[in-house]
Amino acid sequence: MIILKILVINPVGHGKWDISDRELFMKYAAPGTQINVINLGKGPKSVETGKDYAEVLPLVIEKALEHEKEFDALIVNCFLDPGVDILKTLIKKPIVGPCEASLAIASLLGWRFGIVTISDSALSMIEDRVRMLGYGNRLVAIRGIDIPVIELNKDIERTRKAVVNSSRILVEKNNAEVIILGCTGLTGLSKDIEKAIHVPVVDPAIAALKMAEALIKMNLVHSKLRYG
Repeated sequence: MIILKILVINPVGHGKWDISDRELFMKYAAPGTQINVINLGKGPKSVETGKDYAEVLPLVIEKALEHEKEFDALIVNCFLDPGVDILKTLIKKPIVGPCEASLAIASLLGWRFGIVTISDSALSMIEDRVRMLGYGNRLVAIRGIDIPVIELNKDIERTRKAVVNSSRILVEKNNAEVIILGCTGLTGLSKDIEKAIHVPVVDPAIAALKMAEALIKMNLVHSKLRYG
């Protein structure tokens, strides 16, 4: 059996989610895939603002360069993909961000997609990322559920209902054909949401995992003409 070693970096300054995230990733990993989840050791509790993003950017790059030789691919576990594009210029292995992976998969499932994320403070940053990746003409809207990342699991039923309500609005009022969960803290909810709204729902962490596995198995890495 071929062993695939994937490093997942949680771009936060604590290890609160390291064990639970590894369990979630392993639940969806292919046989033979090994997952290691680490955090930055310092930095914000979550990445929800421009200040948070700016703070974690150099820390993510530092942590990735420190550990990249031990792994076949790397995932930065935040929907804003902090450091992903820079790391592609520094590391000649698959580097995957949840946003870019989710958009690629959603583009295969429908033309118009909506994104449900956490707080309104992240909306403009997500929109900028989507447009930078070339999917702006397919994004119908982004909606926040006004629950901070750190509180998503405090009342999972409240979180689920909020995501369902926002997703339903995107489908019924904005004509979204696919929903993307715009926060990796929402991992594990996609199938419940899909059953409630009857359109495909893309889980960003799982999308990143499957994209990383595919790139390793296909022996593909980013183009040097773009990333040097």
